[in-house]
Amino acid sequence: MASPTIEQQPSLWKYPDFLRLWAGQSLSQFGSAISLFAFPVIAVTVLNASEAEMGVVGFLLRLPMVFFLVFGVLADRVRKRPILIWTDVARFVLLMLIPIAWFADMLTLTWIYGVIFALGLLSTLFQTAYRSYFPFLVPRENFLEGNSKLQLTESTAQTFGPGLAAALLKVLAAPALLIIDAVSYLASAIAVSLIKRPETRPEPDDTTAGQVHKAIWQGVLWVMRHELIRPLAISSAVYSLFILGSMNSIYALYVIRDLGVPAAWFGSILAGGGVGAIIGALIAVKVMRRYAIGKVLVWSMVYGNLALFLIPLATGNVWVSVAMLVLAQLVSGVSSQIFFVTNTSLVQTITPPQLQGRVVASIYSLGLIPAPLGALGAGLLAGAVGTRVALWVVVAIGALVPVAAMAWSPLAKLKEMPAPGSQ
Repeated sequence: MASPTIEQQPSLWKYPDFLRLWAGQSLSQFGSAISLFAFPVIAVTVLNASEAEMGVVGFLLRLPMVFFLVFGVLADRVRKRPILIWTDVARFVLLMLIPIAWFADMLTLTWIYGVIFALGLLSTLFQTAYRSYFPFLVPRENFLEGNSKLQLTESTAQTFGPGLAAALLKVLAAPALLIIDAVSYLASAIAVSLIKRPETRPEPDDTTAGQVHKAIWQGVLWVMRHELIRPLAISSAVYSLFILGSMNSIYALYVIRDLGVPAAWFGSILAGGGVGAIIGALIAVKVMRRYAIGKVLVWSMVYGNLALFLIPLATGNVWVSVAMLVLAQLVSGVSSQIFFVTNTSLVQTITPPQLQGRVVASIYSLGLIPAPLGALGAGLLAGAVGTRVALWVVVAIGALVPVAAMAWSPLAKLKEMPAPGSQ
């Protein structure tokens, strides 16, 4: 039986401004997937980076995430479209520095460190402004469709981008691959600059003017006090700590060493999650139109999280193990995308316009900052009790606690999309 919560609306294919934003996002996502592949390859094969130096690369990739909260304040105080355009242009310039330095025989790890950190800052700012610009550009009734389309291209890029980069590496040097990403950012800037809907400057918030810490705290408090958003934020933080951080940090070690799966197969196992994510993004809107919002949020998390138990349950038989791991990735990928599209649309609908940037930043921070701590803890735990036992611990906590937080919250009984700004 169809749910009364999501009515049929004119398709976003009829909204040229959204199509411009989507086109720019799609191009830059594929370019970014190529860069994520190219940077480590450049560091290892061109600059002969050591293990410690590769650790610095990984650290600098994640360090800019701590600026999400500050950028959330900025996104609530200025027009967002200029941020999107100029961060794209700046990323184009930064990426072009690498192949230029390589052609001039001037490329060093110091160049790589500086560019990676600056790119991370700009990408964090872009992501914050982009997510808070979306509710302004897209009609509220089309949030689900818009988020589904955006997630579809992101999932497709993450799934096929590395393979495309590997194929291009056969005909191009690794530094030259970055030219492709640079051009994609320039194309994205042009696409966003063609958006015609005028954007007014947000009204200043006199209660936090000149006080960034108070503005940040205002956004965090709003998230933690809202009865519908709080369980989403708590679930995100727990999942990030135990699954994205803890489980993923020891996953490759478990699969290759403990289960004896050939290393060459590892990428194919991970690809199952990418395929699942594409399927999930394709069917998310149909699922939401058929079932109540609360049921979609809870049951997509139940199916996705319970599938993770297939990982520590994998047997010693290599073929059976691979089948269980691929199934876990596939189901988790489908479910996570349905959950993300629904979750994002709900948050965008509820959040007042003047708080969009800070709420986006607060939720991203709660979801991303715990991951490095989880990675460190999982490594120590696996060393003490073994990888399989450590996986049982982190999966049990990381999968079941978020489900409990959702099931015993008002979200579970939510039948329709709340009114904008509702508490």
